[in-house]
Amino acid sequence: MLANRQSMISSLRRDAWVEVDLNAIERNIAVIRSWLNPGTRLMAVVKSDAYGHGAVGVANVLTACGADWLGVASIDEGCQLRVAGVRQPILVLSPCPSWAVAAALDADLNITVTSSSQIADIAESCRRQNRSASIHLKIDTGMHRLGVALEHIDDVIEALKKNPELRLTGLFSHFAKADEEEFTRKQTETFNKAIEKVKAAGLKPDLIHLASGEAARRFPFTHFDMVRVGLYMYGLEASVVSDVVIPVMSVKGRINHIQEIAEGESLGYSLTWASSRKSRIASIPIGYADGIDRRLSNKLTGLLMGKQISQVGLISMDQMLFDITDVPQAQEGDVVTLLGLDHGESEASDDKNQLFLATWANLLDTITYELACRLRARMPRMYTRNLNLPEPAGPKQNAAARDRQNERAESEQEQGT
Repeated sequence: MLANRQSMISSLRRDAWVEVDLNAIERNIAVIRSWLNPGTRLMAVVKSDAYGHGAVGVANVLTACGADWLGVASIDEGCQLRVAGVRQPILVLSPCPSWAVAAALDADLNITVTSSSQIADIAESCRRQNRSASIHLKIDTGMHRLGVALEHIDDVIEALKKNPELRLTGLFSHFAKADEEEFTRKQTETFNKAIEKVKAAGLKPDLIHLASGEAARRFPFTHFDMVRVGLYMYGLEASVVSDVVIPVMSVKGRINHIQEIAEGESLGYSLTWASSRKSRIASIPIGYADGIDRRLSNKLTGLLMGKQISQVGLISMDQMLFDITDVPQAQEGDVVTLLGLDHGESEASDDKNQLFLATWANLLDTITYELACRLRARMPRMYTRNLNLPEPAGPKQNAAARDRQNERAESEQEQGT
């Protein structure tokens, strides 16, 4: 096998890897900062291993270029960052189980509280250790997932007053439809009522935060003291290719086997694809165990030496196949790009040499959040700096995505769903 005919980095452990462009992260943070009201702080959400980008690998870059806080989903995610030497303030965005409070205190993590019983548990743990805890009180403003409802907030306020071991560092909530103004305003009004109640009781949270990245971009009235941004930092939007930020992640693998098959031959599990001509078939060591959804079989497009190639046959656990007949110069060891930019023989960036996670999301009727998180499974991360960043490549891609979304909506209306 040829080790490296192409001018690019490669993993030393596997012939499949994820590249994370740190320059793109920095650019995206600068764009996000431009949306914010003066003085508004930024929490970089790095839960689910930074949406598959590697929380430890990107945390220090995020803080260096403007993230005041980091947000995680669990105590163990926060502890992993502390072990890696990250010192920035960290908020655990989900409630903390009582048996994990001590670990949270040891790691100097801010804890989310959503009920009076949690306050009692945290306070008891603090008293046993003769310590104090910084907490953020979450308010349910209409999403009805986590948080204290407005009608129960008085009980929580009284519980906080009775437990001086707990410092109210933050007050926050979460939007259900951050891209729609009407319900966003309704939730903000409820949140303001909660703020009034908390302050009238003599409690003074250091930080009040409400907006997600989508709300931060669209609605300045949601900014308060801090905004919490996740997906936009990584150059993604939920279901379309962004026209404001740049994708940070690329997925690549080296060809580990090539063979020729005759016209009419089928391949892969269940023999779902048959060749219409004599074909050259290449395998790369990436499969559904690496987070590539099996339902993308026979639908994916790859890039090889600047040319688009089709994935063929069922994606298996550790391998997938591509028809490389139209790239006759390809050999074992050459790199196939599944996501991201592949220059081939050109440094230009256009729709033909860049592949987007939003395309996968639309093929699967899901969102980029889910697919990015899946990719954290087992491929090593390679952190790079691209000095020639492409421009956001959204509009052409988004037209096709919106057409598919409209078709689904019309179909659902016809079916009465």
